[in-house]
Amino acid sequence: MKISARDEYACSAVLELALHYDSESPIRVQDIAERQGIPMKFLFQIMQILKRIDIVRSRRGTEGGYTLTRSPAQITVGDVIRAMSGPFVQLSCLDSGNFSDDCGKQNVCQFKPIWAEVDRAIGGVLNNITFEELVRRERSSQRQVMYHI
Repeated sequence: MKISARDEYACSAVLELALHYDSESPIRVQDIAERQGIPMKFLFQIMQILKRIDIVRSRRGTEGGYTLTRSPAQITVGDVIRAMSGPFVQLSCLDSGNFSDDCGKQNVCQFKPIWAEVDRAIGGVLNNITFEELVRRERSSQRQVMYHI
């Protein structure tokens, strides 16, 4: 599995929206880009994908921007990575995210069970990390950095 820049940018964008979830005000794409260090050209594409799969919604106008469609507790890192890149383990013998018996090999593929196990293991990690947990981690790390004089 390779985490692309687009995958990372998408997770960062969703994290930014999750950090402001309680404010109920949409976050401008320019603000997301600036706070998370995401190039605007990529961010517009990413937000359209996230909107199409119903992770974010947009509002037009001067008070417009993006918000999450549901609570950060209901969105996982796995949801975002799959939206951007598809299945975690991508092989020629994968058929719509499931391992296919018809991959063109005459012999039984000895590796198919291993790849399926790897896919489950990666999914087990990424599908259990919610953006609510990432917000908690982010806020905890910000508190530790504060200096009091």
